[in-house]
Formats: sequence, structure tokens, C-alpha cells
Amino acid sequence: MVAGLTTTGCVVASGIVWLVFSYRAFACTGDCAIPPPLGGLLVVLVGAIVALMVWLAVSILQQPVESSGSSGWLWGLSVIFGLGIALGAMTLPSLSCPPGQHLSAFRFCYIASNDRFPVIDKRWMKDLADIAGVMVALTLIRWQRLVFVTAPIAGAVWLMGSLELLVRRIVQP
Repeated sequence: MVAGLTTTGCVVASGIVWLVFSYRAFACTGDCAIPPPLGGLLVVLVGAIVALMVWLAVSILQQPVESSGSSGWLWGLSVIFGLGIALGAMTLPSLSCPPGQHLSAFRFCYIASNDRFPVIDKRWMKDLADIAGVMVALTLIRWQRLVFVTAPIAGAVWLMGSLELLVRRIVQP
């Protein structure tokens, strides 16, 4: 029950925030960071997901729980943990430049003069974070005896990853 309520609660909480910002994009007039049709599509999709998760949460509360029941919702915890790590890794920069240099649109570093320098490739950090997230999600998060510990961790990772993506990539492009 803890795993199910954590999974649905995290998706509902982040979904409501996404819904608010999607509606802002949909209702935008003038110079918009996100095109209003995309905002409208997000409102419909996120609204449906939030409604489904609220329905699931209510049904979880109404069903009796057996101590030796299946661990299906532990897969849900694993999924939100893994996706939270993946969404958080998306905010890491793939390419960067040494201090004092700037990254151009053509993927090279430059200073005020005409000198060009190679970029620093940090995609391996994203890949490493994704692999580590999947490994933890499939092993530690699914541990049934520690669900009272792993559920809040999975929920926090999901909320941080999804809301970080929302703020960095959509609200402040």
C-alpha cells in the first residue's frame, strides 16, 4: 500500500505542477516560450494522467492489503525512481567549456578573440547516472522489507527530477 500510494501520489503531485505550467503555456499570447498548441496538448495528456492516478490512489485505499501480497507497486517505485534519475540526468550539460570561454552554437569554445578550442564532452556523466539509476531501481528500490525507506527516496527522486526538468527546460528555456 505504501508503494502504491507513493507512486500515485508522486505522479499526481508533479502532474498538478505540470498541469499548471502547461495551462500557462496554452493560455499564452504574444511571445511564448512554448507554442500554445503544445501547451494545450500537454494540458490534455497531463490532465488524463493525473485523473488516472487519482483514480488508482482511491482504489488502493479501498482495497484490503495482505502482508504476503504481490509486489506489483514496487515496480512502480522502481519506475518513478529510474525516470527521476533519467530526467535529472537530462539537466546535466552534455558539452561545456573551461572557465572564461563560451560555448558556441556550432559546438566549439571561444574567447573574445577568434581562437577556437575543443569542447569538454560530459555525456559519459549522463550515461553513468542513467545506468546507476536503473541498477538501484531494479535492486534496492524493489526491496520489500525496506519499502518504508525506499518509497520516500523514490518519491523524492521522481519529484526532483521531473520538476527540475520542468523548471530548467520548459519554464526558463
